[in-house]
Amino acid sequence: MDFSLTSRQRLLKEAIREFMKGECDPVVTLELAKKKQFPWEIYKKAGQNGYLASYYPKELGGQGLPLLDYCLVMEEMIRYDNRIGMALSLGSIPAKTLLRFGNEEQKKKYLPRLTKGEAVSSIAVTEPNHGSDIRYLETRAERKGDEYILNGNKTFITNADISDFYTVFAQTNPDAPAYRGISGFIVEREQEGVTALDLGEKIGLRTTSSCSIEFRDVKVHKNNLLGKENHGFTYIMEALNEGRAEIANEAVGLARGVYDRALLHTKTREQFGQKIGKFQNISHMIVEMSEEIESAALLAYKAVWLIDQGKMDVATSLQAKVKCTLTAIDVSLKAMQIFAGYGLFEEQFIAGYLGDALASWLLEGTGQMQRNTVASHLLGKL
Repeated sequence: MDFSLTSRQRLLKEAIREFMKGECDPVVTLELAKKKQFPWEIYKKAGQNGYLASYYPKELGGQGLPLLDYCLVMEEMIRYDNRIGMALSLGSIPAKTLLRFGNEEQKKKYLPRLTKGEAVSSIAVTEPNHGSDIRYLETRAERKGDEYILNGNKTFITNADISDFYTVFAQTNPDAPAYRGISGFIVEREQEGVTALDLGEKIGLRTTSSCSIEFRDVKVHKNNLLGKENHGFTYIMEALNEGRAEIANEAVGLARGVYDRALLHTKTREQFGQKIGKFQNISHMIVEMSEEIESAALLAYKAVWLIDQGKMDVATSLQAKVKCTLTAIDVSLKAMQIFAGYGLFEEQFIAGYLGDALASWLLEGTGQMQRNTVASHLLGKL
């Protein structure tokens, strides 16, 4: 069993670090966060360098890399600057249902713009009355001839106000049993009847928006049906379980980034005539942070490695997402203690890492719901 990175992976991480150093002026990225602006310029440059959605096949503009390599790219970006790294990573993850279940015509039309950094996408599942509970959806898609008429509301949709397109999930058979009457559709933001509005200020993911979307008599051609009608719940779950493994690796990037800053502060900050790292309480917190990160990273890497081997394990992906996001939160809180009052200022990055860590716990399902699923896998029927 070899835990070392390959030479390609090491070179890739080095290249990403140099890219981020050259593109991410902390003064500029802080202004982007304060103004809630997506970092389009850096996003486009990352696409030109082949760093976005690099696990996509080459015919769709990707690099054909293993998912683990892509996750190492995202981890390194987020580690260097969470404001930019999280925005770049969330630009293509929502299109995973299209990548996995779309037909060739659909994929070639929409996905290459994501890899080039020319567009972002959103997935629209969550509704005001349906967060964790998506057995049924209130958004309806009624078939009329060659079109579906889409009506309903979605909420907490990342980047919906700037996305080129959404993968929208709606109820196509209201009379079907739970989970079986949902279908997916590709809907362009500029279509008539689509309205996306930013929900307001939030403490995490500041360079991405969180939006509500209203669909009012939106006409969706049958060619934009994603996969088979009434199979949408399966598509959601398969894509989310893979996405959750990616979020676990993003959380590792958050944890490493905030740890790097805490470690440097511990080595340079002086109180009572000595470096604060000489105080046992501080030094033990640094050790605990390192222990947590390394154990979480192993689980995160295992989760995506299994996906690369064609052996995705739902329980492992969910455990990784829960463990890694909790680790990012805990490490950020420890860093806040080490920085003390300085940690409250956004210029130090600590508050931003904490906000993103808290948001990651909620992304693609809360940790509590994911633990329910893992419990059912571990315990079976009792």
